[in-house]
Amino acid sequence: MILETYQSKQVLDILKSGEIYRAHPSISFKGEYAALIKMLDLNCECPVFTVVKGRKQNSHGRVSSSVKLILDVPDDKKKLTEFGVWADFMYCFKFTKQNDFTKLRPDCNEIPVRKFVSIMEDLKTQRPLESYHYPQAILEYIDPKWLLDYKIINSHAKNSTWDFFEKITNIFRK
Repeated sequence: MILETYQSKQVLDILKSGEIYRAHPSISFKGEYAALIKMLDLNCECPVFTVVKGRKQNSHGRVSSSVKLILDVPDDKKKLTEFGVWADFMYCFKFTKQNDFTKLRPDCNEIPVRKFVSIMEDLKTQRPLESYHYPQAILEYIDPKWLLDYKIINSHAKNSTWDFFEKITNIFRK
């Protein structure tokens, strides 16, 4: 499956040197990412988020001095989630018990338990690609053998043309 991800130039350097890239744990989303790792039964410290080339994207994931990586990832090396469901889980996470992300705090009035359980089940359940509206693919690592192409994004230049192009392209994706 052809996937796209925006990473730092350091990630590209690691891949070009023939090394496997493994993401470092996130400080900001440590709990949320640990929960996702557990739900998807991943073997990593931090997941690598990608999008499916040619499919609608809800987040371009670009940061300053970034590189767009095009990867050809074997199907057995990725897990799919729905972007919106993952975003909902990240919101709900702040209402979970401190040491058990599967349970909401008793004082939580923001989301019904049934809805929260449904969100977690949706994240865990792997479906055919066609059933996702905004699919995101989750990887444990990036193997340099998967790198098909890359594009260095000029962080100093005004990216309004690039943003406009991505928005228009997204309209015509499946």
